[in-house]
Amino acid sequence: MDENGYIVVTVKTAGGALPVENAVVTVKDSVGSLIAVFFTDRDGRTPKLKVLAPPLVNSEFPGAPSPPYFNYNIDTDKEGYVSVRNTNVPVYPGITSIQSVELITKSEGSSGFPNDYVTYTEGTPPNL
Repeated sequence: MDENGYIVVTVKTAGGALPVENAVVTVKDSVGSLIAVFFTDRDGRTPKLKVLAPPLVNSEFPGAPSPPYFNYNIDTDKEGYVSVRNTNVPVYPGITSIQSVELITKSEGSSGFPNDYVTYTEGTPPNL
């Protein structure tokens, strides 16, 4: 079995109605090491990124010494939009995690968000 996972990021705006082309998507591991930088295509999608995932055996019984997933952090930026940071995005072995990102247009003058970005912490998956 594949002990890698995969990440695809989709970036949209206008309540998810419009794709955002050429958004910069930066993927880092849980300690902040750079994994990859992509630009979204005309459909607002990144290419599929192959990343490390834990051994599948970690998901085969409750109380395993390590969780059955690795966490990744994803930053999404585009000029004229408030940047988005998704933290603790879980990636399981053999699975493609699709991370949806919605960018909000910056208003003239002040964005209303501290540091011009918003952070979303993904929920911790259930204890399998």
